[in-house]
Amino acid sequence: MADISNSTQTYSTDMFWTDIQNTSEYMNVPTQSLDPFGTTQPNLRSLIFLAVFFALIVLANIISLGAFLVEKRLRTYNNYFIINLTILDLLVGIGLVIYVEHWYINRYPFSQNACKVLTGIFSGIVNASNINVVVICADRHQAVYDPINHFISRSKRKAIIINSLPWVIGLSFWIGYVTVWEFIVDHDNGLHCTQRFLLSPLTNMIQNNALFLMPLAIIAVLYVRIYIKIRKTVGRRNNKKSTDLTDLNLSTAKDNEMTSVNVSSTSHTGSFSDITETGSRDDTMISSSSSRNETKNGNIGQEISTSTSHRVESTAEMTKATRTLLFIVIAFVLTWIPISVITLIYTIEPRLIVPSLSLEAFTFIVNLQYGNSLLNPISYAMSQPLFRATIIKMFSCKQPSQAN
Repeated sequence: MADISNSTQTYSTDMFWTDIQNTSEYMNVPTQSLDPFGTTQPNLRSLIFLAVFFALIVLANIISLGAFLVEKRLRTYNNYFIINLTILDLLVGIGLVIYVEHWYINRYPFSQNACKVLTGIFSGIVNASNINVVVICADRHQAVYDPINHFISRSKRKAIIINSLPWVIGLSFWIGYVTVWEFIVDHDNGLHCTQRFLLSPLTNMIQNNALFLMPLAIIAVLYVRIYIKIRKTVGRRNNKKSTDLTDLNLSTAKDNEMTSVNVSSTSHTGSFSDITETGSRDDTMISSSSSRNETKNGNIGQEISTSTSHRVESTAEMTKATRTLLFIVIAFVLTWIPISVITLIYTIEPRLIVPSLSLEAFTFIVNLQYGNSLLNPISYAMSQPLFRATIIKMFSCKQPSQAN
C-alpha cells in the first residue's frame, strides 16, 4: 500500500513538473516549438509581421536619435531622459532580431552559454527601459514639488548620473538573476533557451514584479501626486486672478466715490475757478504720487517675478515635459498589463493558460510588451512640436534650425 502511495505521489509530481516545463516553453518560445516532433512549419505570415514590427521599433528610435542629433534645441535637460529611453528602446529592437531568427529556424540560434548571457543582458535592457520611466516620473515629481532646487541643480552631469541608474539596476539584477544563477546550477536551457526562473511559480512572480509591477506601483504613486499638485497650482492661480480682479473693481469704485464727494464738497465752499485750480493741483499731486508708487511697486513686482522666473523652468517647458510623461506612462501601462496578467495567472495555475488561451492570442500578448518601445518615439512626436517639426525637416531634406 505504501509503495502504491509513493508511486502515485511520484507520478503526480513528475506530471506537474512536466506541465510546468511545457507551459514555461509555451510562455517563452514561438508557437511551433510546442510540437514535440518538430513537424510544424513556421507561419510565414506571422514571421513577416514580427520582422516588420521589430524593424519599425529600430527605425522609429533611430529617427528619434537623429532628431536629437540634428536639432540642438531638443537637447534640453528634460530631453536627456528621453534620449536615454530612446537608446534603450533601440537596443530592445535590435535584441529582438534573435527572436525572429528563433522563430524562423524553430530553435535558439546560439549555444546554451550564449543563451544564458544574452538573455540576462536583453532582460536587463528591457527592465532598464521600464525603470527609466520611473526615473522620468521621479524627476518630474521634484520639478513640481521643489521647482527652485530642481531648476538650480539641473545640469548635464546630473542628467548623465541619473540616467545611468536604470542601466546599473536593470543589468545588475538580470545578469545575476539569469546568467549567474543558471551558470551556478548548470541549468539546461534546452532547444529553445528556456530560463530557469520560469520553472518555479515563485521565481517567475519575482521577475514579473521586477519587470512591471514594481515600476507600475512607483509610477502610479508619483504621477498621481504630480497630477494633484498641478491641479492645486492651477486652482490657486485661478483664485488669485479672480481675487485680483475683484479688488481692482472695488478699488476703482471707492476712488470714484471719493472723487464725487470731494467735488460736491468743494462746490459748496468756493467758486468755480477755485475748484478748477484746487482740483488741478490735487490731481497733479495725486497723479504724481500714484505714479511714483505704481512705478516703485511695479519695479519691485517685476524684480520678484524676474528673479523667480530665472530660478524655475518655464510654464511651456513644464507643460511639454508633463505631456510627454503622460503619453509615455499610457504606452507603458497599455503594453505591459496583458502579459503581466498572463504571467500572474500562470503563476497561480498554469493550466489556465494551456490550453485555455489560443496560441494566436498568446503570441499577440507576448509581442505587445515590446510595442512599448515603438510607442515611445510616437509619444515624443505627439507631445513636442519641435521634435515633430525636426523629423519633418529631416525627411523633407530641409536644414534644421541651428538656434540654441
